[in-house]
Amino acid sequence: MNDSNPTPSISTIHSRNASEHAGASENDQQLCGFLKLLEDDILSNPESLIALDSTFLARLDLLVGGIDVDINSPAFSG
Repeated sequence: MNDSNPTPSISTIHSRNASEHAGASENDQQLCGFLKLLEDDILSNPESLIALDSTFLARLDLLVGGIDVDINSPAFSG
């Protein structure tokens, strides 16, 4: 982690919580791996980041804005 950056990285947070991670589910471990991959890519290629603008958000809303999601449904259970 860069000392000039006050925001801790995912890997820093992960190392602080290593004992909690040991008991994490396989899905949690896979998510941590994916987030670490994302973090590494963002740090390696910050020029590839694209800001979300209102046009893009409107397009997303057209695609999925009308979909109702029930987070209590069995499909969301781990």
